[in-house]
Amino acid sequence: MSKIRLGVIGPGIIWERAHKSALKKFSNRFEIAAFCATSEKNKNKINKEYPGIPFYKDYKLLVKEAFIDAVIVMTPIPMNPVVTIEALEAGKDVFLEKPMAANVKDGKELVKKEKETGKRVFILEQHAYKSLVDEMIKIVNSGRLGDVLMFDRLYHDYIGFNDGVEDYGNTEWRIKPAFPLGMLLDGGIHEIAMLSKIFGKPLTVYAAGVKYRQEYGDYDYESMIFEYKNNLIGTFSNSYFLDGNRNCFIVRGTKGLAFYEEDSKIIVEENSGRRDVVKISDENPYYRMWKILNNCLETNSKPYYTTEIALNDLQILEAIKKSLKKGIKVSVEQ
Repeated sequence: MSKIRLGVIGPGIIWERAHKSALKKFSNRFEIAAFCATSEKNKNKINKEYPGIPFYKDYKLLVKEAFIDAVIVMTPIPMNPVVTIEALEAGKDVFLEKPMAANVKDGKELVKKEKETGKRVFILEQHAYKSLVDEMIKIVNSGRLGDVLMFDRLYHDYIGFNDGVEDYGNTEWRIKPAFPLGMLLDGGIHEIAMLSKIFGKPLTVYAAGVKYRQEYGDYDYESMIFEYKNNLIGTFSNSYFLDGNRNCFIVRGTKGLAFYEEDSKIIVEENSGRRDVVKISDENPYYRMWKILNNCLETNSKPYYTTEIALNDLQILEAIKKSLKKGIKVSVEQ
């Protein structure tokens, strides 16, 4: 099987910290064939590290090149669907950083374009492929917890400007976002992807949020309640301003509970007194994701996190946005 020649669009922090090293493990499958970035700093860095590889400042030129088979899109969120659609129209497959769009309208247009062109979009949502998610699904489906009636997910972290340090919070498009929800859309999408894979799409959402900083979007902390079929109610607390310690995830059913506290294990406690510890693989989630995507390419199969599922998650976030603004329970588009 011939190598897939990749055009890398937007080789910023996420490229340096995640995808570059993961792709090196699959050098027999992927070949870095070109780069595109707008800054001279990135251009000089790329030319030094990848001498002789073509460099573009205009992504429209890169996606039209015949020697490019597929592109990795890592642009600011509002540009994700714009660049992806142009690449699809140019006959390229796309590996696209999450979220695939800033709103449902643009997400639907991307899904439509993928179907029209017959090309493929692979969403780079590594949390959807985490071992934690797969193990929690096994526990929920095993019946050990009985009828699952409640979950509580708390995920707090800090992302903000750090003077002199190259970090996510220093990017201008995050400091002054041109998209709704701020860090909830940019980072919280990971948690939404995890929850929807385990529990499905909620029927309704009620959300409240607080704005503390001037930058980084509309809210610095959000608390959400999701209602599902079969009497399941879930709560989700999310912040990229409050301290990141003591994050946890608990699922309760009529026969027991499953508890995770970010220490590589899930504790399952049944009402009968039985207690088990389920070990979680410490495999790098980016590497695990690329391994799964590579397998899908080799078998010509679809990965779990399709553009349709990514659109479902955008619909959840759009309902959250409406609830935050209006202070009411909102139905999620089905």
